[in-house]
Amino acid sequence: MTATRVAIVVPLAFAADALIARVLLIHTPAPAAALAQPLAVVTDWGALGASLLAGLAIVTIAGGWAYLTLLRDDPGEGTSLSFIAGVCALALVCAWLVPVIFSSDVFAYAAYGEMARIGMNPYSHSALPAGNPIFAAAIWQWGNPPPVCVYGPAFVAAATAVVAAFAPLGTLFQLDGLRVLASVALLLCGAGAYVAYPGERRDRSIAAMTIGLNPVAIWCAAEGHNDALALAVVLCGFMLFRRAPGAGAALVAFAGLVKAPGLAAALPLAFVERARLGAIAGIVAVAALSYPLVRALATDVAPGGHYAPQASLQAIFGASPALAVAAAAIACALLARTGVLRLRRREPSGWVFLVLAAWVLVPNPYPWYGLWLVAAAALAPGTRAAAASLLLSLTALLRYIPDAVTAPNEPIAVLIGVASVLPFALLR
Repeated sequence: MTATRVAIVVPLAFAADALIARVLLIHTPAPAAALAQPLAVVTDWGALGASLLAGLAIVTIAGGWAYLTLLRDDPGEGTSLSFIAGVCALALVCAWLVPVIFSSDVFAYAAYGEMARIGMNPYSHSALPAGNPIFAAAIWQWGNPPPVCVYGPAFVAAATAVVAAFAPLGTLFQLDGLRVLASVALLLCGAGAYVAYPGERRDRSIAAMTIGLNPVAIWCAAEGHNDALALAVVLCGFMLFRRAPGAGAALVAFAGLVKAPGLAAALPLAFVERARLGAIAGIVAVAALSYPLVRALATDVAPGGHYAPQASLQAIFGASPALAVAAAAIACALLARTGVLRLRRREPSGWVFLVLAAWVLVPNPYPWYGLWLVAAAALAPGTRAAAASLLLSLTALLRYIPDAVTAPNEPIAVLIGVASVLPFALLR
């Protein structure tokens, strides 16, 4: 089977899901108030939520098969960067046709942008005023006050620019503007991987496919999540690194001004002699510029946080928080040790192990976090570590269940946790 025929399965799967979802909404009662929102978010929809999520699971299975098949087989001439970008763009368009989403994050993004636009501090736990359509939509999804912003100042500035630019067209266009930003960022990630990753043309094509054709990454970009934007900055930094190591390292660090994992990508560069000064300068600058965020995390987010792991290693031991944290810490230490040993042997899979070590520490690994697993896997194609990382990015979709359907009881939560970590069995 040619690469073209395999790759087209990814967008076709999303198109099929769009049709299935629309049929389900026609023939199954859905919460009228949720459907009346600018974007319908599936939240505690019970059986209908389970059916809609099952449709997305079918996309993940069918698209995931095509995706993994492309990465396994030797790419031919059909896997040029333009071909990869075209398939990714078509899949994004088809994902946009699905009439519901499973995350309210884009509403929060818009609210933070609007808060900054009118002079409010998005890093404060402040009640939103009445009479603003964006705030009204965000309050319906998140309550009032909404959660404190946990993103960097560069992302808040981008969100502010988007909501201001689309304000004359209304709330839906403002939300969709943020979704467009994320979708374009994913396309840039594919192109950035092709240029920034090491190796010959075939290696760089695999890197671009690994990031750009991952079904969960495509869906999360269509939902508007900002991880693709942060990763795009990281990859632009590594592109610049080839010509100007110091400036490139600084740019990688600046991804932390979008989202924290971007800053982590710069930490190894602080140990590279020709990039050390730029990396350290970038890290220090990001830390200084992120003071309002750090203060908000320390004073508002941390004290009010509740430990409720779902779809993770920690969820398996959720009945005993101490045991759950201990299990995650042990797994993290073992994975990190393996990663360091492999890096000492100059094996690229060491980077994947380090990212996996961070992954097990996350009590609630939402699907959009999986983009960082995908980016790491692209560094070591064909390895067991990469395979486990890619499969984890797909099983991360299970984290939607508690929000879209209903909070599971303890036995079901344990089963979801076990299913979500099964890809770790590939490691040895």
